[in-house]
Amino acid sequence: MEFSLKFTKVATIVISLLGATVAQAHNVWIERSTENTKIPHYLIKFGHETTEPYSLSKLTSVSQLFHGKIRTLSPAFNKMDNNKGEAIIAVEGNIVFIEFNNGIWSKLPSGKYVEKTKKEAPDAEFSINPMKVGKAILSWDDGEALKAHQQAYELVPQSEPVAGKPLAILVLKNGKPVKGIKVGLGEDKPFNLTNEQGIAYFTPTVGFNKVWAEFEEKVADNPDYTDRSYEYMLTFEAR
Repeated sequence: MEFSLKFTKVATIVISLLGATVAQAHNVWIERSTENTKIPHYLIKFGHETTEPYSLSKLTSVSQLFHGKIRTLSPAFNKMDNNKGEAIIAVEGNIVFIEFNNGIWSKLPSGKYVEKTKKEAPDAEFSINPMKVGKAILSWDDGEALKAHQQAYELVPQSEPVAGKPLAILVLKNGKPVKGIKVGLGEDKPFNLTNEQGIAYFTPTVGFNKVWAEFEEKVADNPDYTDRSYEYMLTFEAR
């Protein structure tokens, strides 16, 4: 009986943690498709430790920087089960920007997270709208990767990355440097905080790098949620 009670408690904790992970720890990024196409194709990935299918409606914005101008991209969608799947884009530019709305999640008094609004779960401790933002640097050739591009939230490398050498990254919100933002490998991994100038350091490794950052906001007078978070994922290759 004692073992059964302990197991139930452990299971409850695990489920609660999984719910929190679903709500907040996921990110969005792109990976090169293996298809042999004239124009490079990239898959838009969503997940945490593993990738997951998603509804196309959650992918709210995809664009590329092409010849110095930001142009909207229209993803194709590889549908899987329950109308969920994975988007794919054809990219000619050097930088890709993604915005992904992961819905509204409420934390119940039990600790469990459910995909419900504040109105749908009135007893919730809080309700949060976790937004996911991605920026993929595909080429460093034209210097655009070292510039800001009028995004609401943006991470801007201050030099081309070199594996094993700390890279200064400027963190901007509405074009202005932000102090105290976590920048690192992920929500549950080591991070540094931005300084007064909005700079944090990240040490790249050889190959594909993911740089995570998080912005949190309180929301007033919204009937559906009390908080909003923006998890940001900057990706690039380093040698």
